Amino acid sequence: MLRFIKGLFVAEPEDPAPENLVLFTPNDGSWDVKTVRRLLDAGLSRLHVQARRDWQLRDYERFVKSLPDAFHPRVVLEDHAELVLARRLGGYQLRAGQRAPRRWPKEGVLAAKCHSYDELRQSDRSCRYVFLAPVFESVSKRDHRPRRTTREFQVIVQRWKAEGGCPAYALGGITPRTAEKARELGFDGVGFIGSVWRDADPVRAFIEIERAWCGREARRLRRSR
Repeated sequence: MLRFIKGLFVAEPEDPAPENLVLFTPNDGSWDVKTVRRLLDAGLSRLHVQARRDWQLRDYERFVKSLPDAFHPRVVLEDHAELVLARRLGGYQLRAGQRAPRRWPKEGVLAAKCHSYDELRQSDRSCRYVFLAPVFESVSKRDHRPRRTTREFQVIVQRWKAEGGCPAYALGGITPRTAEKARELGFDGVGFIGSVWRDADPVRAFIEIERAWCGREARRLRRSR
């Protein structure tokens, strides 16, 4: 009875944000499950969990179990493809040049992180979307700078699309200002890390990127932020 009464006062999760707005977890482990749940509750639709050297399969399983089942389809792993299938997660991220895992189902979502046009072309053709990085100077890594000009990235994206490539998302240095710029360059979405995790209020930082990308088409929130 007490659990039922408490449930009456739990706010419903916000409607999902667009799936082409992707948050990555830092690969140094400087993130926590509590913040992940807050972000998913605020509408984050796609979370890419980067591989952690200090984690084994049981650690990933523990993380997934800590999330409500309704959020599982929003989680993409960079490690342990078998867990993605067993838990019916949102997909699996390939490393540059990596092929789809053995016996990967046709309906299973694959993504890839690439750092050049050549890596884009070498990515598995079954990928649902790919990332090109770094497009802008990194927020969290001082030595992580783009190797191309914005005009060159624009040409790469145009050529990739002309060749029938899947949606390409900009990654690296994505902030509200650069998210809008990435859209102008022709990218189909954005991935972000430091601009959210390094902010004192990660949820607010994520929503600001969403609003910068979506403009007038941004979803309306039921709760003030």
